[in-house]
Amino acid sequence: MTLQTKPDSCITCHGIMNPLGFALENFDAVGRYRDQEHGKRVDASGHYETRAGPIAKFAGATELAQFLAKSPEVHAAFITQLFHHMVKQAVRAYGINRPEELRKTFSESRFNMRKLVVEIAVSAAMKKRE
Repeated sequence: MTLQTKPDSCITCHGIMNPLGFALENFDAVGRYRDQEHGKRVDASGHYETRAGPIAKFAGATELAQFLAKSPEVHAAFITQLFHHMVKQAVRAYGINRPEELRKTFSESRFNMRKLVVEIAVSAAMKKRE
C-alpha cells in the first residue's frame, strides 16, 4: 500500500488515511480476522497526527476505536457531517458558534445520539429567516 500511494498526487491524502487503515490490517478482504498473512505476522500498528499536534499511536482495531471514541476532533467532524446530512446545509450557516455548541451538548449528554439528532432538528427548525 505504501508503494502504491507514494506518488505526490496520492500521498497528500494517503499520508493521513494509510496509517489509520493499517490498524485494521488484522482483517482480510472479506473481514476475517487473521494474525498472519503468507506466514508473516500482520503489523496492525497505525498512527494519526491530531490537529492539536500530538501523534496518537495505536495497534489494532480496538485501540483505533478507543482513540476515535475519545477524540474531540472526531466528535466535531461527526457532528458536522451528521448536521449536513440531516439539514442539507453547513452547520456554520446556523451560527459560527453552533458547531462547538453542538459538540458541547453532545459531550454533556454522554454522547447520546438521540439527543444530538433532536438538537440538530431543533437548530434547523428555529433558524430565523431574514
